[in-house]
Amino acid sequence: MGLEIYDPRQGAQAVRRELRLDQECPPFEACFELIRATIWSLAKPPEAVHIGRILSVALPAWRLLSKQPRGTSEALRAELREALSTLEVAGDLVELAGGYWASATARFVKLPEGAGYLLVGGVPTSALPPLQNPIEYHGPHRHFSGLPSQLNGLLPVEDLFSWARLPQSTLEAWAAELIASLEWQSFMPTSTDAFEFYVPTASSAGTPQFKRWSNAMPRNEHRLLARRVRIYGAREFRMIETSGGRIAKVCDLQGLDVRRLMYALDHSSHNQVRARTCRIGSRAEWHFTSELPRAERRVLAAIGTLSIPDERPYERVWTITRNQDLATRMVQDLGIRIISTAEKN
Repeated sequence: MGLEIYDPRQGAQAVRRELRLDQECPPFEACFELIRATIWSLAKPPEAVHIGRILSVALPAWRLLSKQPRGTSEALRAELREALSTLEVAGDLVELAGGYWASATARFVKLPEGAGYLLVGGVPTSALPPLQNPIEYHGPHRHFSGLPSQLNGLLPVEDLFSWARLPQSTLEAWAAELIASLEWQSFMPTSTDAFEFYVPTASSAGTPQFKRWSNAMPRNEHRLLARRVRIYGAREFRMIETSGGRIAKVCDLQGLDVRRLMYALDHSSHNQVRARTCRIGSRAEWHFTSELPRAERRVLAAIGTLSIPDERPYERVWTITRNQDLATRMVQDLGIRIISTAEKN
């Protein structure tokens, strides 16, 4: 972006014009559009660009957009790095080996119940033809009430479940298929790191998942989910089989969303976790004391906002502004016991 800056306010307005953002778009949402535009200008698909160059190019514009003209470069770069990670989770960017990033394929994601579409992928708004349909920015997501006629047929339309990678089968069927596919190996201890074991059967009813881990191996269970902390604090998850009170076989769970497996184990143990929900005007507020699987978080981020209370850092509060029935179904499908509370004003 070649901008001649007279003062920070004029500079921010010039950046917004380049990005085709109106003045009402908050800096938080503008940061995501800046990252998309920066990567697109440096490396159109299928090329990639290094994170160092992305941050260096985006930093001056973000200094203006963020209204922090005197902010430290370190702090501003940290905000840009966080935006990169958020866009990767949303499906707009792809992180490659060696610190390289690329734009993901542009497509629309159809929301159920006629709730509109998401524009997903690394193409920035400024690279699109002028659109009659207004764009509603929601965090890293771009919402359309309908398919823009100028783009209809040019971009593929993806199903919400495919985009979020939500399993189509029930939680019980998903877990059974997973267990059947595991490749077991004889356990050969390679370190002194002790395992913890996930034991919903031995936990009080409704206990949050983070309280269901135990250092003691249960004697009456043959197959268990286990974890241990390795070098530099990394957590390693394994399925284990026991024999005579010792670990006999193990299976690596690398790449698996272990959180979904934890919900499946809760369900099979008839000890589901709980969530509270209440209405706040036209919105629904959900309080979880156990983290949700990645796919469910991806969908909720597109239809709501997340907050973490300072006084309860283990709690996740999702405020759902659209597709509230979809949110309820996803919670129910995880076997979570829903507790409805009185409506707030």
